[in-house]
Amino acid sequence: MTQDEVIIIKIGGSSITNKATEETLNQDAIDWFAKLISASVHKSFLFSDKEEQQEKEDYDGKKKPKFVVVHGAGSFGHHSAKRYGLQCGKAALLKSNGGSLSPTAADETCSSSSSSSVQKRKRFQMEALSKTRHSVQKLNAAMVGTLLDHGVNACNISPGVSLPGMRAYGSSTNNKTNQGSDAAMDLLCESINQALDAGLLPVIHGDACLLDDNHAGILGGDTLVEGLVSSEKMKDNVHKVIFISDIAGVFTSDPKINKDARLIRSLKVDVTTGEVTIDNNDDDDNVANEMDVSGSSHAHDVTGGLKAKLCSAVTAVQCGKEVVIAKCCSTSAEKYIQ
Repeated sequence: MTQDEVIIIKIGGSSITNKATEETLNQDAIDWFAKLISASVHKSFLFSDKEEQQEKEDYDGKKKPKFVVVHGAGSFGHHSAKRYGLQCGKAALLKSNGGSLSPTAADETCSSSSSSSVQKRKRFQMEALSKTRHSVQKLNAAMVGTLLDHGVNACNISPGVSLPGMRAYGSSTNNKTNQGSDAAMDLLCESINQALDAGLLPVIHGDACLLDDNHAGILGGDTLVEGLVSSEKMKDNVHKVIFISDIAGVFTSDPKINKDARLIRSLKVDVTTGEVTIDNNDDDDNVANEMDVSGSSHAHDVTGGLKAKLCSAVTAVQCGKEVVIAKCCSTSAEKYIQ
């Protein structure tokens, strides 16, 4: 690995929060993650008094990487988004097939087409955006603060309304040709690259964002990862993408619902079509050659759960990146990050 190569770590909101209870941290998991990053990141990203503790890098020949951290919202943001009926922007775009984007929940609140009703509907949407964004930024502050406690020069990069033209589906336009859609994501990548060059570890969060000029939506962490690995501004430097989840990886079905679900240790991705199949070399002959890939089993999840994660992982593989999915606080996650 060269010094310029980057590992993107997407840690799910379910791993770092108690998703069932609004705005509740899983501080043990956050501490585990921050300690692991501190021990694994290139020494240029550490406090000056921490650098001496990383002298191992100088004699074992292993070059430590740069990290970009993307985290989900968990119980910070998802509850608010659910209350207001905010959709995952990427899902809304796919559902519309590139056409008009218009969330139904807010429209039902004010169904009249009069000018006053349109304005009321817009205010409802902006209330949803501002409250959801405020919630998820509390989690982001906790993540950055804990990394600082462990001697990492971490900094927040908030992707939502901070970037001109950014929309909740991760791009700047919603037309079928996708023309100009990379502009906002490229701006995000430029901010990330600037931080990395300065020795700052970027911590980015899934966010509430404009869906169009009058509606809000959710810019999920998995959508952000897709954009980062695809952007011309970053993709050549990204070496690996690691998804840290609250389960041990991909199963034949949701293990929280189906006790007979089996862990799939390896998946194959057709880089041309994006089709995902179970690797026939899986060392467990009892794993069925099928998967039930659906959304999240968490009642408040608005970003698509495993299905969204796999879509993001497929994009990363198609861009030539190694992809790993591991469980939070596991030795497997530690092995792949270190």
